[in-house]
Amino acid sequence: MNVVRVAVPVLKGKRKFFLEKGRPWSVVEQVFLVALVNQPATVDTLAQDANVPRRLVLEALIRLMRAGWVELHQGPHGLVFSASSFGAAVADSEELPKIAKSMSRWMNFVVDRVTGTLYRTRELPPFERHVVEQRAERERLVWLDANEIPSRADPSSMLSALFSDDERFLSMEQSGERMVERFAVVSVRNGQVEDLPPRAPKALMQAVQNAAARATAEPSGVKSPTVKAPVLVGGSDEVTPSCVKATFRSSDLVLGGESHKQLILEALRKARHRVIIHSTFVKYDRLVELRPLIFDAAKRGVVIDILWGESEDKAGVVSSRDAAFTFKQDVERAGLGDVVRVQPFSTRSHAKLLVYDDPRTGEYMGVVGSCNWLASPFVAYEVSARFSDPRVVALLLQQLADLSSGPSGVWNSLTNELAALAGSVRRRRPAAGPSADVAIVLGAQHGHFVRHARDSAVRRLFVTSHQLGGATRPAIVVPAAAAVRDRGLEVTAYYGTQSQAVTSSQVATITRSSADDGVQINVVVEPKLHAKVLAWDDDNALITSQNWLSADPDGSNPRAEIGVFIKGHGVAKRIIEHFEVSRQF
Repeated sequence: MNVVRVAVPVLKGKRKFFLEKGRPWSVVEQVFLVALVNQPATVDTLAQDANVPRRLVLEALIRLMRAGWVELHQGPHGLVFSASSFGAAVADSEELPKIAKSMSRWMNFVVDRVTGTLYRTRELPPFERHVVEQRAERERLVWLDANEIPSRADPSSMLSALFSDDERFLSMEQSGERMVERFAVVSVRNGQVEDLPPRAPKALMQAVQNAAARATAEPSGVKSPTVKAPVLVGGSDEVTPSCVKATFRSSDLVLGGESHKQLILEALRKARHRVIIHSTFVKYDRLVELRPLIFDAAKRGVVIDILWGESEDKAGVVSSRDAAFTFKQDVERAGLGDVVRVQPFSTRSHAKLLVYDDPRTGEYMGVVGSCNWLASPFVAYEVSARFSDPRVVALLLQQLADLSSGPSGVWNSLTNELAALAGSVRRRRPAAGPSADVAIVLGAQHGHFVRHARDSAVRRLFVTSHQLGGATRPAIVVPAAAAVRDRGLEVTAYYGTQSQAVTSSQVATITRSSADDGVQINVVVEPKLHAKVLAWDDDNALITSQNWLSADPDGSNPRAEIGVFIKGHGVAKRIIEHFEVSRQF
C-alpha cells in the first residue's frame, strides 16, 4: 500500500465570540401550536390530521412544552395536549418568537495557506513543525510550500465555517490571539487524498496530490522534499460562486441615472433603522447635496454608515479621503457623529453597494451595480439590481462586513454590527414571487462568467463598460471571438471613455481588430455610459462594478470588484432594450 503524508501549511487562530444559541421554530411546529389553540388533541390525532409520523409530532410538542406554550394533562382517552395562555398569545404571530440562550465561546480555526479557506480545527487539525518533522523520520512526507495568503480571516468565511445553523452571531471580541504558523498532515493513499474535509477546494486537493507524487521512496527526515503550491488562477473552479434561488423579477432592475438618483433619495427619506452605503468614490459637493436628507434621517434615528473605496486622483491628493474627512467634520458639528458614521479609511474596493430597510415591508433591501452613490451626478447611464430576498441581502451585508474591516482585516464595531445584521436578515422568510438564480460575484470570479457566456450563449452577447483599456482583448474579445467562430454569435460591446492606460490610436487598433474577429465595439457619447454589464440571450446578466473592457482583477483582493449574476426570465432582454431606447434620446 502506497501512503504519503503531505504537510499543508496553515495559520491557526483563536477568537472569542458572543452568540445566541437556539433553533428557529419550523412552520410545522407553529401549525401544531395553532391547532392546539383551537382544540386540545392527542399525539395520534395530530399525526393523523397532519399525515406525518407520530415521532415528528412528539418532537415538536416536546419543544413547544419546553417553551411553556403547550401543556399536558390526562383526558378520558389518554394524554391530551393543549395550548397554554402563553402559547395562545404567540400562535398567530407571523413567526414564533425564538427562544435563544446568550453565551460566549472561544473558537479555534485554521486557514490553509494554499487557497485561503477557513476550517474548524477538528476539520483540519494543526500541528507544530517539530511534531511533523518527527513523523518525517518514520513516514514518507512532502512539505507543501505556502502561497501568499493574507494572514487574516474575513468575517463571512469565519462565521459560515464556525457557526452552526442554530447559532446566531452577536459580536466578536476585537482583541484576539495572533495567528501562528502550523501544519496540517493530509494522507494520500494510492493516489487518493484522505483527511481533507468535503468542502475543501479542488485546488487544495490537486495541490496535495501533486505534492504526494514528488515523495521519495523512503522516509527522508529533514531531507523530505518541499513542493511549491500552485498559484491560484482567477476564475478557476475553486472560486466559482454558487447560486441561490431568490425572489427577483426584471422590474427589480434599476436602469438609468435618474432611477438611481430617486433610489438613493428614497432610501434616505424613508428608511427607519439603517442605511449602509459603499461608494467607490466620494465627492464633497455630492455629499453636500445629500446632507439635508442624511441629517434628517439621522434625526429620525436612522443609523447611516458611509464606506468608500478609492480616490479618482490616484497620483495626487486622495480626493475621496479628503471629502470623507470634511463631511465627517460637518457631521460632528451637527452633533450627529453617533448615528452618521463615516469610515476614515479606504476599503480598496471598486464596489458600489447600498443596503437600507424598507418601512413598507419592514424588510431590508440590497442594491449592487455600477453607481457611485456619493460621487455621481446621476446623468450617466447606470445599471444596478435591487433585492428584497433576505438570502441575497444577507450575502451583500456579509460583503459589507468584510469591507468594513479594511485592508488590515481587523474587526471593528461596525464589522460586528454588519456581521450580526447579516445573520439576522438571513433568518427572515423570503416573500413569494417570481424567482431567479442569483450569485454574488467577487473579483477574479468575473472571469468564470465570461467563459460561461462564451460556452452557453445561443444568440447574442452584450457588454457595457465605462472604460476601454488594455484588458479589452484578453478579457472579452478573445473569448467572445471564439463564440462567434463556433456558433455565429452576435457580440456587441459599448464603452463610455478610454482609460488613461491607452492612446486614441491604440483604441482604434483594438476596435478594428475586434471587428475583424466579429466583435463590434462602439463608443457611447450620449448619454454618458457608466454601466458595467455582461448579458447574453434573454435571461442571463452579470451586473457589476467591474469595467469589462479595461479591468481584469487577479485574486489578490477578492472584493476589489463586486457584482451579481442573475439568471431570470427576461432580465438580459430588459437591460438591452432599455439601453437601446436610452441611446435614441
